[in-house]
This record gives sequence, C-alpha cells and structure tokens, in this order.
Amino acid sequence: MKAYWHFLQRSPAPIRIFGFLASILLLAAPLAVPLYKFEYEATNGKSVIWTPICIFGVFVLGLPFWARWVHHLRKPWQILGMHGGLRWWGRWGIAFVVGAAGVAVLYALQIALGWGVWMPPSSREVVRNVLEGFLVGLGVGVAEELVFRGWLLFELEQDYGMQAALWLNAAFFAIAHYLRPIAAIIEAWPQFLGLMLLGLTLVWARRIPIRSHRPRSPETLLGFAVGLHSGLVWAYYQVDVGDLVLATGQVPEWITGVGGNPLAGLLGLVLLGAIAAATYVTSHASQT
Repeated sequence: MKAYWHFLQRSPAPIRIFGFLASILLLAAPLAVPLYKFEYEATNGKSVIWTPICIFGVFVLGLPFWARWVHHLRKPWQILGMHGGLRWWGRWGIAFVVGAAGVAVLYALQIALGWGVWMPPSSREVVRNVLEGFLVGLGVGVAEELVFRGWLLFELEQDYGMQAALWLNAAFFAIAHYLRPIAAIIEAWPQFLGLMLLGLTLVWARRIPIRSHRPRSPETLLGFAVGLHSGLVWAYYQVDVGDLVLATGQVPEWITGVGGNPLAGLLGLVLLGAIAAATYVTSHASQT
C-alpha cells in the first residue's frame, strides 16, 4: 500500500486524479452496487439518489487521507476552502442570493418581453418546492463544488498553473454532465457552452479573496462557489418543478432555452455572462 501512495506522489495530475477516483469507487462498490440495483428496480430506473450519495460519502471520508498521504497537507479542509465557520456561511448566503436573483431576472425578462407566461402556483406547492429545492440546491452545490472546485481544481493547479487549471476544470465539469446514455447526450448537447461558462464562473467564484492585503496568496473560501451554485439550482428548481413560467413560442427555443433549459439559450447565456463578468472582476480585485 505504501508503494501505491509513493507512486501517486510522484505521478502527474491525470494519474493522481484517476487513482483517487478509482480508489473511491472500489471502496464504495460493496455498498453502492447493491444499493444501485435496489434503487433502479424499485423506481424502474427513474430515480437513483442514494447511490451517488453513498459514493460522495466515501469521497468525503477519503479526501483528508488523500490530501495528507499524497500531498502532505496538514490542514486539507482549509486548503480546499471548507473552513471559516460563520464567514463561510456568510459568503455562501451572499452568493446564494446572487444566483437566485440571476434566475429571477432571467424569467422576469422573458415574461416582460412576452416570451413567457407566469403560472401562479398553489400555496402548498410553494412551501414544498421551496423546501425541496433548498435541499437539492444545497446538496448539489456542496457535492459538485467540493469535487470540482475543491479537490479537482487543487490537483490541476499543482501541475498546470492557475490559467490552464481554470479551463481544464470548466471542461471536465461540462463533460461530466454528459456521462449518460447516447440519446440523452444528443438531446442535451446545446447546453455544453452554458456548462463551460458556468464552470468558469464557479472557478472565479472559488478564487474570490476574503483578505485583499495578501495579493500573492489571497485567502479564499469555497463558500462563494457553493452558494452561487446552490442559488442557481434552487431558483431553477422552483421554475422547472413548479412550472412557474411557460414559453409562449413567440421566439425560437435557442433564445429562451432548448428544452426549457436556460443554459441552452441565448438569453440564459447573456445573464450567466453578466454573473461571470462580476465574479471575474471580484476574483481579480486583489491583483489590481
């Protein structure tokens, strides 16, 4: 086992990344495989939730050991941006509001321009969707950001530097959303550009400094990226699950979003571009 860790310590980023993921899957397999079979049969393949949660749980448990044994990090959670207590949650809250407001502006514009129509929900639906959406947004935000803007970004930065790691991270993030059957990949391909832009935005959010007096090595938190991601997911959940805004068909889908997905539409890209520009400027503030 020691020889394995020594081998990974000397290996380039692609081998380290593959080695860690393979280790996590092997460790999780005894529980994840039967859990997946049970979920798939119980829901006829429509919902598999606990299996990825199980794999992510093993990932979280294994991450500090990986950081110490491969990179000799004494404070792995601090390096990955998962520290700060109330400061972390404060940044999360600010970014959450920004993400949710961005989605609200997007659909408000569609309604104002006559491209969408508002469908008032019942009070019971509002309460349920708000709570469910919050849990989904928080879960997706924490899981994907810890994996992509926490661990993976750190690994890429060790070998390729900040700029290359930025683009590689965004590309891996976008490609990871296409790990599905071919038919689903073909159906979802229009959102690739939006996923790339979102990936870049979340890396810049991850790099927003919380102390500007150290320009060469500013302190950062993962809270900004998690909050922004959570806010976007929560707000879109309200619209998508609650059917709050329906397209009128006055403009082509490529403007409002192919299949109703704002990441696959021109208007969504423009709004996301505005958020991306703001995070870019904020993340580079200490360098000016």
